[in-house]
Amino acid sequence: MREAMVTRFVWGISLVILLACVGWAVLVQVAVPDACTYPTPPPNAQYLHCD
Repeated sequence: MREAMVTRFVWGISLVILLACVGWAVLVQVAVPDACTYPTPPPNAQYLHCD
């Protein structure tokens, strides 16, 4: 019985971590603007090749 409970707990925590990583990746893609959309490049940007 305890082994099944620990297995479910590990799967649950793994799912939470996976969803947090996916959520973070989606948030970064949406929340961080593209540097090429600025009228002048940000001061800490390296060479930008914008098409």
